[in-house]
Amino acid sequence: MSLSEELRDPWGLLVAGVSGGMAWALLAATAAPAVPVGVAVGVTVLGVKAVSGVLLNRDRKADAAGPVERPPRGSAADSWLRRAEAAVQELGDLAASAGTGVLAASVGGAAREARDTLTALSRLGAQATAVERALARVDAPGLDADVARLCEAARRAPPGVRQEIDRSAAAISDRIAVRDRLRAARETVLARMQSVTLGLEGLVARLAEVLALAQTTGRIDDPAAEVAELAGELEGLRAGLTETEVVSRGALAAAPPVAPDPG
Repeated sequence: MSLSEELRDPWGLLVAGVSGGMAWALLAATAAPAVPVGVAVGVTVLGVKAVSGVLLNRDRKADAAGPVERPPRGSAADSWLRRAEAAVQELGDLAASAGTGVLAASVGGAAREARDTLTALSRLGAQATAVERALARVDAPGLDADVARLCEAARRAPPGVRQEIDRSAAAISDRIAVRDRLRAARETVLARMQSVTLGLEGLVARLAEVLALAQTTGRIDDPAAEVAELAGELEGLRAGLTETEVVSRGALAAAPPVAPDPG
């Protein structure tokens, strides 16, 4: 959707309204200007939702050019992605069981947000695979020991030989720097995949609780707003995914290119 369409999206308006209402409620009992602050919070949330929606739609169009590569089976990225897929499937099942009305629409919106988050998580899984491949090309046992050995050799060598040894040590040092950046990127990507997956699983549990209480006991005053509040957390998860993608792309850009296949 375009930015104007995102701003008119009913789900975004609901999340923004809930966020602004919560801010107003917290400030109503104080001397602070509750109404202006509540409106400002709601407008800010709606703007963030609209912009992230436009960016996600752009990413969807990019993904349409070709399938996103799945991480190798059994890898850490594959494990987190499969758990996230299962959580999103459960959210879809909850949405299907919610019936009709405002609550059902809210649950359906949460399920759509979760599917969008899964799309971003799949891209990050593909990046995790790319980082692993790049790391395999530059990492090797003994790199740190080689640099130490060359530095010691350069210290003892005559000036003419020392310059050549220094160049060799610098080349290995550059390789170590790339390796360390790729290692850090891998850990960052996997940590983000873990946090997003656990966030989706937590959303499933809390959403199931909200639905159960609303349908059996009526103990929740505004279940639709409760669902919107829970689903609003997905915006933060998606923002974190985008941030991590930028980090891993930077590390990959510094990695050496893939050597051509001699076959």
